[in-house]
Amino acid sequence: MLSRVIENLTPKLWRLNVATGELKQLTSGKSETTSSCTPDGKWVIYQGFLATDSMSHIFKVSIDGGTPIELARGDVTSPAVSPDGSLVVYVTSNGTHPKWVVQSLVGGAPAREFDVPPGGEPWAHNVVGWIPNGRGFTYVGNTTGSTQDVYMQPLTGGPRVQLTHFVSEPALVMAYGWSRDGKKFAVTRGRYNNTDGVMFSNFR
Repeated sequence: MLSRVIENLTPKLWRLNVATGELKQLTSGKSETTSSCTPDGKWVIYQGFLATDSMSHIFKVSIDGGTPIELARGDVTSPAVSPDGSLVVYVTSNGTHPKWVVQSLVGGAPAREFDVPPGGEPWAHNVVGWIPNGRGFTYVGNTTGSTQDVYMQPLTGGPRVQLTHFVSEPALVMAYGWSRDGKKFAVTRGRYNNTDGVMFSNFR
């Protein structure tokens, strides 16, 4: 799955066949860049905008294309599908304090909602995921100052669990992921302060 910018400079989601190089356009709205696929490869869940409004939506669409099905609307972002393909987690604010919303992929009312703690807003980096057993979702949040860590929110409720404990540069968590067996965890980090001051002398 990839986001491709073509006519009108608006990104759309495309399916790429890695064996043949064939491309198929799946969406036709506005600014469709954040997506997550179900484990069976049949559905794509994504954040997008309709051509007729400026409201953010969470949609699902068949991997073969077709008419998107709306799951949520409003100030919503960062959808991620659970490992068993039954749930999606996303963030909503809708004029209130930001919340994590866990919802069934068949639609309907949210199954669970969790307040987003200070520093947990994923607006800068849409690094949202799940632990391999599906019992909690993960996200990147600020721990102290600009230092970021990965956290896990159990679906059963209770306090979040801090999975990493970084205290210095590189301070930003750019990406992370689990091994298939759930025994290993990899993190890609980037520097927050990545500029240097240079002094020149004896020049004309």
